[in-house]
Formats: sequence, C-alpha cells, structure tokens
Amino acid sequence: MPGRTIRAICFDLDNTLWEVGPVLERAERILADWLEARYPRIPQLFSPGAVLEVRAGILAEQPERAHDLTFLRHESYARMAQAAGYDRSIAQEAFALWHAARNRCVPFAEVVPSLGQLAGMSYRLATLSNGNADLEVIGLAHHFEVRLHAAALGCAKPDSRAYAALADALTLQPAEILFVGDEPQADVIGPRSVGMQTVWVNRGAQAWPEEHAPADHEIAHLGELVALLAGTAAREM
Repeated sequence: MPGRTIRAICFDLDNTLWEVGPVLERAERILADWLEARYPRIPQLFSPGAVLEVRAGILAEQPERAHDLTFLRHESYARMAQAAGYDRSIAQEAFALWHAARNRCVPFAEVVPSLGQLAGMSYRLATLSNGNADLEVIGLAHHFEVRLHAAALGCAKPDSRAYAALADALTLQPAEILFVGDEPQADVIGPRSVGMQTVWVNRGAQAWPEEHAPADHEIAHLGELVALLAGTAAREM
C-alpha cells in the first residue's frame, strides 16, 4: 500500500465499527412492544410482511428518496398509524423510540484504541454511511473530522457522488483517501471506481465475490489496519 499518499481514512459504520444486526433486532422488539401497549391497532393491522409492503409502496412513489432511510421509516410509521385510525404524528414518537435503541451500538473491542492510534499517526479520520446511526449519541463523534450520511448528501453509496462529497469535505484527491468497510459494493468497488484506495473488513471469513477485483487489502479487524499502516510507514523511513 502506498502509505505516503494516504492522508485520510474513511470508515463505514454498521458492521465495520460495530455489529449492527443484534442492535436492529433489539430496536424492532422495543418498538413492537411499545406499539402493542400504546397503539395496538397498528400491529394488529400490519404484520412484518405488511410493514415491508408499506415501505415498498413509498419507494415506488418516491424512488428519489431511496437513500433516506430516516424518511422511509418515519413515513412508514405515519402511514400505518393513519391506516389504523391514529394520528400520523405518532410517527415522530415511534421513530424517536426506535432511533434511540438503534444507537445503542457497542464498538468492537479494538475500534476505539485503533482510532486513537491512527489519529496519532496523523491520519485524518472520516465516516461515510448509508445508515442513520448517530455518532454523537454512540460516543464516537469526536474521533472523526468529517461525518457524512446518505440522507444529508442526497445519494447513497455506491453512487459516485457520495465519494466525491467525501473528497470535497476533506479537500483531498480521491487517491489520498483510504476507504475502509465491510460491504464489497459500497465500501470497496464504489470508492475504488473514483480512485480511492480500499481495505475490506472481513470479520467473518466471508468469501470475496469472484466477479470483482479484490480490495487493496483485507483485514479481520482494525488492529490489522493499524499494523498495516505502521508497517508501511516504517518501510518508508
């Protein structure tokens, strides 16, 4: 890896800095229990499959909002409330409850130490996510100079505009940015297409899709990223 050219490292969030599956499952259970207690006609009327149908209907009507997961979830709640005979405004309370639970993310054990080490190596740190996690609530925001989300950008990875916005926010050339993430299309193929260097975070020994060229490097955790960059720097001294 040509470490000399790397001036900033951008991280994906979900399943890169923390495991998101159990977090989302817990958030859905909390919301379901709340709806059952407060607005029971909604779960009576909408099975999990029917909830997905509501969301699909919104996407069909407004495909230009596909990148905005917060809008899609909030509007789904509002439409289900209205269909069940409640006021649409309860969607705000429902989303706030779900979002609070969604942000109870626990970083992987090596994440915080690794971020500190990378900052100590003078790398600028950033995030670019398609999700709606709140780094302020999670407690990691102070590690990152730039924090970008698809909803605010108006586009989602792997749209090239998302990576261009990242480069603009950092005032760097794409080749000076190392993109680190777990999702092959969004975190490797997309950023590579605009000239960024890439690291695939493969925590579960997954197979890389054979139809695509691999990332510049593959790691199992961020500690390996620190070692990789430290080793590159040592070789260049």
